[in-house]
Amino acid sequence: MKTYTNLWQEIISFKNLLLAYKKAKKAKPHTNETLSFSLNLEKNLIELQEELSNESYKQSKYRVFIIFDPKKRTIKYLPFKDRVVHHAIVNVIESICEKEFISTSYACRKKKGTHKALKDIKQKIYNKFKEENYCLKGDIKKYFPSINQDILKKIISRKIKDKNALNLIYKIIESDHSDFGEHKGIPIGNLTSQLFSNIYLNELDYYVKQELNIKHYYRYVDDFIILEKSKKQLQIYKRKLKYFLKKELNLELPKEKCNIFKIKDGVDFVGYKIFTNKILLRKRNIKRFIKRIKDKDSNNYNSVIYSYLGHFKYANSYFLLQKLFNKYKDNLNINFVRIFS
Repeated sequence: MKTYTNLWQEIISFKNLLLAYKKAKKAKPHTNETLSFSLNLEKNLIELQEELSNESYKQSKYRVFIIFDPKKRTIKYLPFKDRVVHHAIVNVIESICEKEFISTSYACRKKKGTHKALKDIKQKIYNKFKEENYCLKGDIKKYFPSINQDILKKIISRKIKDKNALNLIYKIIESDHSDFGEHKGIPIGNLTSQLFSNIYLNELDYYVKQELNIKHYYRYVDDFIILEKSKKQLQIYKRKLKYFLKKELNLELPKEKCNIFKIKDGVDFVGYKIFTNKILLRKRNIKRFIKRIKDKDSNNYNSVIYSYLGHFKYANSYFLLQKLFNKYKDNLNINFVRIFS
């Protein structure tokens, strides 16, 4: 296994911090703290570089907000300066990690995402599987709160041997476990958490592909599916996955969310329900879309509607959406035909 020992100077270089600033700014360009940091950009970046270099940098406290999408989630985010640091780390170590990731892991990766996952799974189901074949669908019980910090640090340290880089990464991993318990959990909302979550479950990916030799396995964050012609084989896989996750990663498969079913019932994954001859939208997504249509006075109304339509285009949804457009035509100032042309 190739290891990396000279990353620190690259992480704290002015060039990398400037790039990190640009990426952090792109996400939220008009907030007061972004504008304030930008006003004295060179001075602030040099000061941040010095703090990192002499190891006096301390991450700020998290800010917290709650979302319901559809279930309750606690999102934590950091002030702008700290987000620059997280981008600086990811700028350097992401490419190292990418070399290790399997091709059918889709979350938070360049040239991947939900639509790439849908395309790959659709192609496989359409061409290789029949309605009487089977799917195992599962996810991890309370994934982000359950990540073991010590195990995560051990996994990262296999590849990265730069002491200063590891110290900073460990600080971030250990920065908050107030909701999770000692040495447990990483916050949803951190840029680094997205990468760390992929690093952690890459252990599962390799077990599935290398040890179990499963061909048709797909993962998005902690949701995964396995396609097989044999139900009995999937039952064997399920037992082995459950044992591996508990033993090696201290994670659990929830009983009610790890099921085996026939593909003819539809494979519910990455926001779509995939059959052997069509792709349908999730009912809850349609309900959310209708709710958004009715809320015409909301901020960014058109951009939200276009975002939904961009998602819906990948399903067999033309006639359904045509009905909705006719029903809510007074709200929607959008050319329906042009959207689907």
